[in-house]
Amino acid sequence: MDVEFLYFMLFFPVLGVFEILAVVFSLLFMHYSAKYRNQKLSTGWYVCGVLFGLWTVIVYLIKRKDFPGPHTKKCFQCGNSFPDSLDECPNCNIALPEINPDEKRKQKKLSRGFGIAFIITYIIIIIAGISFGVLLSDNMYDYIEYLDEDDRISVDGVFYDKMGNSYDDEDSVMLYDEDGHTYLYTVETDDALDYEKSYYIRDDGKKYVSYDCYVTEDGWFYCDKAFILELYSVDTSTMTQEELDAYYDELLEDEWEYKYYDYPYVDREGNLYYAAYEASWNENGELITAENDIEV
Repeated sequence: MDVEFLYFMLFFPVLGVFEILAVVFSLLFMHYSAKYRNQKLSTGWYVCGVLFGLWTVIVYLIKRKDFPGPHTKKCFQCGNSFPDSLDECPNCNIALPEINPDEKRKQKKLSRGFGIAFIITYIIIIIAGISFGVLLSDNMYDYIEYLDEDDRISVDGVFYDKMGNSYDDEDSVMLYDEDGHTYLYTVETDDALDYEKSYYIRDDGKKYVSYDCYVTEDGWFYCDKAFILELYSVDTSTMTQEELDAYYDELLEDEWEYKYYDYPYVDREGNLYYAAYEASWNENGELITAENDIEV
């Protein structure tokens, strides 16, 4: 399987997992950091962490300085904070909660560990995003180049028709039918709709919409007025697993080497046809097909 295709298939599920991990690590970091500073993490922080991720962590780090601190005691009755050296609230005259040094060290260690895990996870997400962007940009560039390529296949830069006549421009290639008529490709613009439409115009002026036009296996012009042609599909039901794997591997390898004969059309009798605007011939007037290919 193509490595780039595999990367595209795996990117979004894997990225989703890392984003979930980043949210979980950020919540755990804020939770243990707040406990270490004698501040309960409210439900609001958790909700914001799920919704906004990194931004919640940034706001938390800014607001964290307002928390009591790891070496303070908070009175249950009046809510005031006092140094850990006091055992009794001077306002309420009740005992202040004891601070467990071991528990504090554990909270600090967990806070730091989940904070580091959160940072590493976000770095992975950023690197993966940049890599995906570069790969997408490269493939988009290849696709644009592919769109700029000729639809017809040229032989040493020259295009030929069924009669062996040569052309410098693929749109000038003449098509022929069995009755002796000739057909020329043309594009017309509807000024009102600002829309271009392509036709094959017969030598007597009759127009045929280009997307309805095909050539037969013998290279003759054919217009599918009744829309009976269907895209030919390879019957994979009789293939072995090895043949099936080889077939799909070949399709992936040829992704950017598209040739019209890879996608023929078929009628009810099983006769093959090829899109007229992509049909190509060699210098001998022979239709270029999968069995009669040339170096391009």
